[in-house]
Amino acid sequence: MYMVSESWWPAGKSADVGKLYLEAVKKFPDDRSVDKPIIRGAFWAEKEGMHAVTISSIKPGKVKESLDLETNRMLMLSSVEGLIYTIHIAFDLPEAMPFVGLAAPTD
Repeated sequence: MYMVSESWWPAGKSADVGKLYLEAVKKFPDDRSVDKPIIRGAFWAEKEGMHAVTISSIKPGKVKESLDLETNRMLMLSSVEGLIYTIHIAFDLPEAMPFVGLAAPTD
């Protein structure tokens, strides 16, 4: 299972976002017993501003803890005017198969 977070902000606010991100990670540090960062941050410019994505692998049984950690970080960042974000829980193929009526593979 993965957590995929995306955020968008005006390009002129990038320095503010960067500073707050460092504060957020310091206040809410990674907890390897909860999740493991896969992509700490991938960034690119769009017409409307900047776009960032982070992806973490969630440890079994730790969805709530992982979601709480990411939500707290993103709430800190949301104080930047114009920043919006989404957080998604993504299932890998074996975990998602029951959603479409199929049994997960056993090997």
